[in-house]
Amino acid sequence: MSKRRLSLKKPKLNFKKVKQKLSGLRRGGRKRRLHAWGRVKTVCIWMLLAGNIALLAVFGAVKGYDWYLSVQTRQQIDAKLAEKGILCGSSVYHTLADCPQPYTLRTDHAVQKAFAQALLTGDPTSYAEKGNTTVWVGDNGSVSWAASGDVNASVTLGSIPEPQTEEQAQQIVQDVLDGADIRVRSSSFTVMQDETGYTVEVSQELGQAELLGCSLKFCIAPGNVVTVTGKWCTGEVQPLKVRALSSYSPAHMIFALVSAQSDIVQIVSAQPVYVLSDRSGGRFTAIPCWRFLTDDGDYVLNILSGDVVSAEELEGAADTADGDTADDTDAGDTGTDIDTGYDADTSADTDTDYDTETDTGTDTGTGADADPGADMNNGAVG
Repeated sequence: MSKRRLSLKKPKLNFKKVKQKLSGLRRGGRKRRLHAWGRVKTVCIWMLLAGNIALLAVFGAVKGYDWYLSVQTRQQIDAKLAEKGILCGSSVYHTLADCPQPYTLRTDHAVQKAFAQALLTGDPTSYAEKGNTTVWVGDNGSVSWAASGDVNASVTLGSIPEPQTEEQAQQIVQDVLDGADIRVRSSSFTVMQDETGYTVEVSQELGQAELLGCSLKFCIAPGNVVTVTGKWCTGEVQPLKVRALSSYSPAHMIFALVSAQSDIVQIVSAQPVYVLSDRSGGRFTAIPCWRFLTDDGDYVLNILSGDVVSAEELEGAADTADGDTADDTDAGDTGTDIDTGYDADTSADTDTDYDTETDTGTDTGTGADADPGADMNNGAVG
């Protein structure tokens, strides 16, 4: 019997084909994953687009509704005014739409000292007078600045040439204010010339709105003899939060004006202005008001209290009070009904036209028509 050898041969693997199959499988899986992720990204993009369209539609609807309400409100106001035979300019509605912000200021003695140094020569000395007034004396004159904001100065500026034009006179005043770091716009200057020399008046503003009763008058006589009089508030401006303003309405402002002044036939324009509620102790509160130009004259309406006074009466009262530097001076004690000031003594409870609350714990009652519970936080300045 012959022996037969059985040989077992191992199958030869074609690694090249195996590698091609594996890479094909990997490519196929990658393609499937990329295709699925691409669909997910497409869905997300469409969802974001749909969300943006929805938000845009809501925003447009809200704006459209606000516009509809403003038009309807204006029509109602016009109808009410027409019943009284009063016309109102279209610009008035746009101006009254934004309520001015109340502010508070605290005296910055560094600015006052810099103002005195800008006018005086030599080594100025200072001393205090009655009524919380600081006086600086130099080789060429003296400067006084009271806690109430009253400024008086009489100096001779011999080191600079005499002005020959109104522009040169304004530049002299501008240089003095720049030396004290008091920034004013060119539109705030009023320059006049007469036989006695030049008169340059600078009005103070808060946020491009005039602060009534606050201005400096520079009288430049021959020989550069400069006399300064007026009232100016120094210090950093701090906003006040008044809850009464949350119910502010342009319609209320217009009807408060026409109710107080029945002779008005046409309201031409309106602009924001400020009045001081307190001018003592180096602390000031700027009350927002509207100044209306009408056919019957200019009127100032206190936004917080609703009081209306003639602009001429208010400015005249401020001019009369400029010389009063008593320790407790109230801006309302001038014969006008626009008193919204609080007493400088914050340790006592005072019944004022609006509610003010300081860090000293002062809590005062309110007379503001808009919100009897008006609350003013004045801690930023305390």
